[in-house]
Amino acid sequence: MPLTRPPPKPEFPDPSTPADFNEKFKTKQASRYMNPCEVEEKASMKCLDKNNYDKTKCEYFFLQYRECKKKWVSTLIYSGRCFGKL
Repeated sequence: MPLTRPPPKPEFPDPSTPADFNEKFKTKQASRYMNPCEVEEKASMKCLDKNNYDKTKCEYFFLQYRECKKKWVSTLIYSGRCFGKL
């Protein structure tokens, strides 16, 4: 039986950005990449390793990582740190 509407989007807690991340971000070198969603990224990679890279078994972790990145990018845009001042 086909679904008539998509399943509900899962609710995730706030991203796990470390408390001192903003200070580290302000003082980082220009060429250094810092990932505020490092915990979610590592969890998704660990899931892939554990499940022999079967992406269907790790969808929850991918969703969690995407949500974290969306929140972080929107924060950057809102604060004017990304793409110039808006």
